[in-house]
Amino acid sequence: MPQTYRETGHHVLVVEDSRSVAGLLANKIAELPDLQVRVAGSLGEAKAALEEGAEQFFLAVLDLNLPDAPDGEVVPWVLDQGIPVLVLTAGVSDDERDRLIDLGIIDYINKDNLSEIDHVVRSVGRIHRNRNIGVLVVDDSTSARAYLMALLHRYGYRLLEAKDGQSALKLLEERGDQIHLMLCDQHMPGMDGITLITRVRQRYCRTRLCIIGMSNHGSGILSARQLKAGANDFITRPFLEEEFFVRVNQNVALIELIQEMESAANHDPLTSLFNRRYLADAGQMLHEAARRGGRGLGVILMDLDFFKHINDRFGHFGGDEVLTQVAKALKARARASDILVRYGGEEFCLVAQDVDQKAAIALADSLRQAVASMEFCLDSECVKLTLSVGVTTRLGSSLEQMLHDADNALYQAKESGRNRVVATPVTDSGAQDRT
Repeated sequence: MPQTYRETGHHVLVVEDSRSVAGLLANKIAELPDLQVRVAGSLGEAKAALEEGAEQFFLAVLDLNLPDAPDGEVVPWVLDQGIPVLVLTAGVSDDERDRLIDLGIIDYINKDNLSEIDHVVRSVGRIHRNRNIGVLVVDDSTSARAYLMALLHRYGYRLLEAKDGQSALKLLEERGDQIHLMLCDQHMPGMDGITLITRVRQRYCRTRLCIIGMSNHGSGILSARQLKAGANDFITRPFLEEEFFVRVNQNVALIELIQEMESAANHDPLTSLFNRRYLADAGQMLHEAARRGGRGLGVILMDLDFFKHINDRFGHFGGDEVLTQVAKALKARARASDILVRYGGEEFCLVAQDVDQKAAIALADSLRQAVASMEFCLDSECVKLTLSVGVTTRLGSSLEQMLHDADNALYQAKESGRNRVVATPVTDSGAQDRT
């Protein structure tokens, strides 16, 4: 049954005649970011809710047996409205399972097991996030591509297709930042699946792009060859739709988990800015690129003046609020290509690409002015802060050397009165006050 996935809706329709189950589900789903829940206890109430605006619902969680729809009539009716469906049931026979799968539901889940309620909530979150997950289907068979696309459409993935390996590589070149998963057939003219996987892995690692290899002629040797070429997983056709969805969703979830862990390792938990660990890696790469290409690079170190007084007066919660607001203000002034870092305590660092000393000083002073113009209201009292800044554009031998030079300039900014920018000269070791 064809469905139109709703990319803009943020509402979930829960249709369940048990108030306790409906309440538990609604409360747990409402805890997910950006989601709202509408509860109905019958098919009639569900129809009334959808008449108010079906377009607001991106998903429905439906009890299979309702007082006014004891034989699952609610399922095809909601599907006909173009809303994907998760089915709740106390038990399902093989024949009923086949009927539900043929209707085109996403999944069926046993509601009598309370642990499965959490599975429902995870599935809702997964489907809502899928609107941002791109999937590329690569297969020379038009019918095979159409079947896979129809399956993936149920889960709300953003879909792209390619009829051969060369077309897939072109799409990855043009839209690779939007593609998170590739399904790849083995037997294609011109370039087989193993060759395509090998080419793709030259640019995208396993934790950036997930690849699931596929074949109608599965064998241990073929699956091993695809996995060694760089596939994350392999599935033999024909397959059970449930197995297909489990493999796809688990691989996407694993990549998300790895990326979340990498993000946590590279970001400051308070301000969400990059941390020193990230600066050491990414900053050094920028420094090396600047030296190779003769490009400008600026390092700007910033320190909030008399920040200790904030902590002493308003406590660490007040101090944290100030740091968070300052981070947002600095980020608003930074360019997209800049690396902005919480360097420590009340210190921040910005690495700016393609700047000479004049541009770096101008950027640094705009950051200083942004903080000076702010007012922080804590415990019904409003205070102001200033920022001292040290700048260097002298590349030296390493990023560490640039940080050392910027730190010396920052020290002179503090010593010469604070709330100012001091820059190191391009050619000698002294520092000059620029504001």
